Formats: sequence, structure tokens, C-alpha cells
Amino acid sequence: MKCPRCGLIVTDEVPACEGCHFTIADLDKLLPKPPQQNGSVNDFAGLFSQDEQQLLTEQLIEFSQKYAGELVIITIQNTNPVKASEYVFWLFNRWQIGDDRHKGIAILLAEENRRVESEVGYGWEPIISDPESGEILDTVVVPQLKNGDYFSAMQTAIREIDKLMQSNL
Repeated sequence: MKCPRCGLIVTDEVPACEGCHFTIADLDKLLPKPPQQNGSVNDFAGLFSQDEQQLLTEQLIEFSQKYAGELVIITIQNTNPVKASEYVFWLFNRWQIGDDRHKGIAILLAEENRRVESEVGYGWEPIISDPESGEILDTVVVPQLKNGDYFSAMQTAIREIDKLMQSNL
């Protein structure tokens, strides 16, 4: 995992980033209690219809079964007072996405911040890195988001992450 502040690789074994001394506790002081996770699709910004949520959930369940891990989509109005990269890092860790094996990916869409960010757990970093996940978001997901097509953008994210993971296995 990358430190969301300075970009250095951080591990579970160290209590703080060795580069900037950033900790999850720093974010705990700035943010309210994390929202309750509700499965694979956590649409706190209300960007998806019920049918779209159901379709995304089905895709994410299939993905999770295929790779024995977790891919979670989170939408939120904004991440203030922190950056979206810090918020997704915080939620990934607070929700323990990918359980104790850290086989998980969180995709955060912050509507008012106009940001989409991802966090890849240690367990999947040999298969898909944070930069690779970020490149997928930047090159194929962001153009769809600019058109306001949140649902198709998230379907594309799932499909492209699946393709990359399949090719790297």
C-alpha cells in the first residue's frame, strides 16, 4: 500500500509511514466515525438506481468469488477535510476490506471533489499495484465519469481490473 500523503510504500508492520509519519489515527482525528459498510456497493452519494446497485453487486460478488477477495465501490458526496486518496485509504483500513489477508480493492468516487481513487490491499499488490489501478481509473473510468455516467464507469472499472488481474495471474 502507498502512503496517501507522501506515496511511500507502507506495511502493516510499521505503526506510521517512515517518510512522513502519517498514521490512520491522524485521519481518525479529522473525520467522523466511518460510515457503516453495506456490502460491496456503498452508494452514500445516491448515484445509482436500485437496479444499478443490484447489477454492480452481482458483478462484484462474481469478482470476489473468482479472486477470493473483495472489490468494494464507495460513493460519497465529498471527502472534506481530507483528500480523496486519504479517505479511501482510511475506509479501506477501517472497514478491513480484503480481511486479514488484505486481498481487496476499494474504489472511491467523491462526487463534489470530482475525484475517483482506489486503494489496493497488500494481498493483491503482486497481481495489481496501486499505480496500475490508478491508471485504469484515469484512462478508462474518468472519461465516463466526465459524461456523468457513474454506473457505466464502475462497470468498466470492474471489467478492466478483472482483465488486468487475470493477465497477471
